[in-house]
Amino acid sequence: MKNLVKPTLAAFVSLFFPKLCPGCMNPLFGKEKVICFDCQMSLPQTDHLWDFENVLWKRMNQLLKVERAVALLEFQKQSRVESLLYQLKYKGQQEIGSFLGNWLVPQLKQSNVFGGVDVVLPLPLHPKRLKQRGYNQVQLFSESLSKHLQIPLVDDLVYRKKRTRQLAKMRGTDRFVEVEEAFAVRQDGHYPPRHWQLVDDVITTGATISSCGNAILEACGGRISIVSLASRLS
Repeated sequence: MKNLVKPTLAAFVSLFFPKLCPGCMNPLFGKEKVICFDCQMSLPQTDHLWDFENVLWKRMNQLLKVERAVALLEFQKQSRVESLLYQLKYKGQQEIGSFLGNWLVPQLKQSNVFGGVDVVLPLPLHPKRLKQRGYNQVQLFSESLSKHLQIPLVDDLVYRKKRTRQLAKMRGTDRFVEVEEAFAVRQDGHYPPRHWQLVDDVITTGATISSCGNAILEACGGRISIVSLASRLS
């Protein structure tokens, strides 16, 4: 009898309080997990996996010398992608990062776009913002990258020494000023030059990730590649 209680209770809760898809905010049904099938089919994927000299790569190379630059999804205002990233970043739905990683990262492996990368580096949050939010929104996505590509993940090499204001409300030029010298590499160890893969959730102007990348190159040398869940520069 006890074995029947939990499934029955779960079905009751699901019926009256269904879990919503973070992309379209419609109820999830049946085998739908995290994101509904309709959103999965309609999310706009970029061609970055197959076009190594894509728009994002060209833009980033104006700010930072990068080997590869890939965003998996195209970002637009008031879109399902924006809703997904908002729920991931501000509403505690960390499973979105893991889901997108497990779904899309195998395509990265197939394209071999990041062949030769040595280390996966999630873009760090400032300690106060990390404490406030409770998690880094790119951590689980980075872990998926590390797992599928079989590349070590290092999340304590670089840190955010400057607590920047919310960039989403700033103009492009102001963003670059705000994140100037916002990152630093820890000085308590020796880090030989590597091919570093920086991971972010969304790239709009490229200000934040280029600031981080330049700090790493200045302190450690090596090469930089970039992967992001989404980008406007696509």
